[in-house]
Amino acid sequence: MSDQQEMPYRVESDPDWNTVAAGTARVSLHPDEAAPEVIVISGPCPRCRHETVHSEPLIAYANALSRTSLLARVLRHRAAEPGSREVEVICGCLTSHSETGEHKGCGASWVLHVEWGV
Repeated sequence: MSDQQEMPYRVESDPDWNTVAAGTARVSLHPDEAAPEVIVISGPCPRCRHETVHSEPLIAYANALSRTSLLARVLRHRAAEPGSREVEVICGCLTSHSETGEHKGCGASWVLHVEWGV
């Protein structure tokens, strides 16, 4: 694994990583699959193999303090239809990769297709 730890930070993507990640990623929907608000994807990065976690929000709370209460919006959202999303995951591992600067991870990105309520 010393080669993986020495891997430099480099922004790149490879279609093969989509396939690798589809077989190793753990996907969860929060708070639940019936009314997901966030997709959480975790697992090994297909490039550097270090553990990474990515959160993808499905709904925005930008106007949470408006007249319409947050509870009312969540209750309306609970009747949501089945859905799917292409999620771009960017390695956010906590392992030090040379030349990272202020970035986390190794710079790799891949895409996973996530479906719920189907």
